[in-house]
Amino acid sequence: MGDRMTALDAAFYHLERTGQLLHVGGIYTAEGALDYDRALADLSARLHLIPRYTQRVVPVPLNLGHPTWEPARGFDIRMHVVRHALRRPGDDEQLRSLASRLFAEPLSRSRPLWELHQIDGYRGDRSALLAKVHHCMIDGVSGVQLLGVMFDPSPRPAPPPPAPDAKPAPPLPTRSAQAWRALADAAATTVEGLRDLGGLLRHPAKALEELQTTVTGLSELLRLAFAPIPHTPFNGFVGTLRRIEWATLDLNQVKAIKNRLGGTVNDVILATISGALRRYLESRGINPDRVELRAMCPVNLRTAAEHMKLGNRVSALMAPLPVGIFDPLERLRQVRAAMEQLKRSGESQRMSRMMDLLSYVPVPLQHQMGWVQSTPVNTICTNVPGPPVSLYFQGKRLETMVPMVPLAQGVGLAFAILSYADAITIGANLDPGLITDGERISADLYTSFDELRALANIEPSTRRDPVRPERQRRADAVPSWVA
Repeated sequence: MGDRMTALDAAFYHLERTGQLLHVGGIYTAEGALDYDRALADLSARLHLIPRYTQRVVPVPLNLGHPTWEPARGFDIRMHVVRHALRRPGDDEQLRSLASRLFAEPLSRSRPLWELHQIDGYRGDRSALLAKVHHCMIDGVSGVQLLGVMFDPSPRPAPPPPAPDAKPAPPLPTRSAQAWRALADAAATTVEGLRDLGGLLRHPAKALEELQTTVTGLSELLRLAFAPIPHTPFNGFVGTLRRIEWATLDLNQVKAIKNRLGGTVNDVILATISGALRRYLESRGINPDRVELRAMCPVNLRTAAEHMKLGNRVSALMAPLPVGIFDPLERLRQVRAAMEQLKRSGESQRMSRMMDLLSYVPVPLQHQMGWVQSTPVNTICTNVPGPPVSLYFQGKRLETMVPMVPLAQGVGLAFAILSYADAITIGANLDPGLITDGERISADLYTSFDELRALANIEPSTRRDPVRPERQRRADAVPSWVA
């Protein structure tokens, strides 16, 4: 019988519903045309490096336990790698439209929960890729690590390691076997919990500290769950349609802004998003003065030892977005101060502690406590460091990487931020039923960033050669003693 989902992975699986499809993804544009048959062959040769991509989810009867990952019998990669073609001229608007429609479609639960769409005819003679992976399989960091498996750091890479001898997939476990294993796991979890409790009782000081941490985390979670949030046009009933927008910024300019004005790269991006949302609210006739929005910002908990381990290892911070501040510099300062305070407060650790404690609750009750997994927010902002150098697919450099995160019911606008080589892209996923003028989002992001760039006295960037792989940079490096 296969691996069992963790409590957090299972939450992402079970919380999915109409209007709340919980898959993440990305759009990757290539500097050239891709060959579909070669894509099938190349990916097939690498699937053994990510076995989860050939496994499907098998639920447990009566939700007695979390679902398990089982080998998918009759796995056919052509059901997961699909080809599309744009009509001429194949511009960015056509790519955005197709990507939005594809991202709005659910993943089939009868197969492994991922898809890769090859989109030909982009800008005439180029291709793009759209990847979709269910959130129960990966978080942002493990998703970036997967890019190193799918793509290459060189246009002429070494072949992947050979796959082991294929074995026929065993039959799926019976419902009774699933149920008995779930009951056994529940008993083992109970015993483990009692053992941990006994260990704490033998150390009263540590037990008191754990109790205080738990009470503090629970009270904070309840406070956030019932705290009101400002009303905005993008908070409401989320439908089934999606629109993807994005803005690609110069990463070196972002770093120059934070060096001159203060803060971190993440602070600059959050200040940029705050300014863009202020502009958008004003365009809808809403006075944003003295308004502070709440953004859910995932926090990575993955250690170096967990490299390439799929699943979710995240907590969250509830970050304020000071859209009510008119001055861009003061907005950045406010974001910086708020993020520093949140990091010092240990909020993400307490949120993680509450999620850990949920794993001791009987699984059927966990499904009834799905509200604990989410708190009311205006938007989502997730920032993940991406590959620092260029990546290639079939020898073609990937020019732009656009990250995408799902919407939650009631949250019709979500931002994903991904750095790649010398650029950083903000991908916005939105509900066009709530935001009918979605093209304004990307325009407002650029305008808001330009305000910060001008304040930092940084000239507009000119196009430069992409960042090359480290081995190429070493080969061409000039020794420091040469003058």
